[in-house]
Amino acid sequence: MSESEKKQQTGAEAEDLTASGKAKTTIEGVNMNADDWVEQAAKKTNAAEGSDYVKLDRGVLTVDQLNYFLNTMPMELTYADDNNQFLYYNHMGPRDEMLAPRYPKQAGDPLSAVHPPRAVEHVKEVINLLRTGKTDMVKMRVPGTGPDKFIMHYYKAMHDKDGDYAGVNEFVLDLMPTIKWFLAKTGQKLVDDPDTISSASLRDKPTDATSSASVKDEPKPAAEPEATKPVDGTSGASIND
Repeated sequence: MSESEKKQQTGAEAEDLTASGKAKTTIEGVNMNADDWVEQAAKKTNAAEGSDYVKLDRGVLTVDQLNYFLNTMPMELTYADDNNQFLYYNHMGPRDEMLAPRYPKQAGDPLSAVHPPRAVEHVKEVINLLRTGKTDMVKMRVPGTGPDKFIMHYYKAMHDKDGDYAGVNEFVLDLMPTIKWFLAKTGQKLVDDPDTISSASLRDKPTDATSSASVKDEPKPAAEPEATKPVDGTSGASIND
């Protein structure tokens, strides 16, 4: 596609999931598709590691402490920058035990490389909603996971200190353990009542359009990465069917 054709694109179609552009923080000179991108990028930037200290906006932690902290979050986290490059996920455990399975080698890949082709258009829609400020968060339930699981994907827009779009914070969690705990503590029960919007129901309800993308606007969930990295390349590394 020529540069003039790219400029004519608008909306979701303009999202470049191949990350062929450059963000302020893009690490150049490292092949983003390399399986050891993390190691190469760390060497290239002389990145802090281990017992090195990192000053955060409200704290000072070593890299090890930061990893302990992020890897024990009660949810799976993914960071994709404003150039649509998948930079990080919290490595909580083995891939097979994750709600949205990821491979360590996927870190650094463009978003096009961690989704199958059929998911690309949906991924573009989600990112464009966040990039353009049409919503600050997109919520998606993974269908077919009940009644013992209620897995949700949340896509939250990130912004830098100047308010400019800085990428996507994706977090994934199973709400059912919390729901069951709440029901046990309160003695309440789930009620499958489509006519009562305020009831605790397992039916999908439209989300509040003031705080997230509505069901009408929300694209269908894309599929999680294949068992092996697709040759054509497609993160959030993760939106499940």
